[in-house]
Amino acid sequence: MTTIDLSGGLVVVTGGAGSIGRAIAIQAAQAGACVAVCDTDIREADTVAAQIEDDGAVAKSFEMDVTDREMVTTVMNSAVKELGPLRGLVTAAGVLRTGPLSSQSHEDWQRVMAVNVDGTFHAVQAAIPHLDSTQASIVTLGSVSAFIGSADGGAYTTSKGAVLSFSYAAAGELAPRGIRVNNVAPGWVDGGFTHQALAASDNPDVLRTRASALHPLGRMATPNDVANAVVWLLSDQAAFITGSMLLVDGGFMIQHNG
Repeated sequence: MTTIDLSGGLVVVTGGAGSIGRAIAIQAAQAGACVAVCDTDIREADTVAAQIEDDGAVAKSFEMDVTDREMVTTVMNSAVKELGPLRGLVTAAGVLRTGPLSSQSHEDWQRVMAVNVDGTFHAVQAAIPHLDSTQASIVTLGSVSAFIGSADGGAYTTSKGAVLSFSYAAAGELAPRGIRVNNVAPGWVDGGFTHQALAASDNPDVLRTRASALHPLGRMATPNDVANAVVWLLSDQAAFITGSMLLVDGGFMIQHNG
């Protein structure tokens, strides 16, 4: 029987208190990893870690602001010291700020880049000294937004394009050291940013219907759909995969190819 086995090592998840990060942390623990749940929202990170421990696995929460390079390094070192050797990193921390390019504030633009792009770089850089292993794997979180234009989404689209390019660069540089780097690009996910949009919408039912219809499979992804892909890429089942971008989009990009 083929199973995903992440036992014997630590997986660090940035943005681990968010809907996607939470699902990844829980699934990684179910696969046998010790998990460091890292987030700016330490109370929610505590909740995720407690849920994992209640299920009989090992986890610890850490407050982490990915825009703070020194803090990321300190937390990474502490996680390894407390939970054991690092075998995987998932950069799930992210923010979304919308607005037309003609009027988007400099502060919002900079915030998106600081979290989504700089935060990914900070986490990967802090992890590298701990990842010299043939099992080592990094998964960055991207988006179909990296490939399409959308009204009011210029900052997010740009940031996810940068994360993808960074992932390719890191994969090429780190492959000789046995460290794999891949990117997972979801479509609309029924959680996180989508739930924020639904809460702000005057007609959330219409928005949900439209979002689901964008995917040929007829629904949005669940956080677990994304976590399934991420945890597989972390595992030895993906041992010969690096520098890849895996769409988890229910066919969304079929309509944008060509």
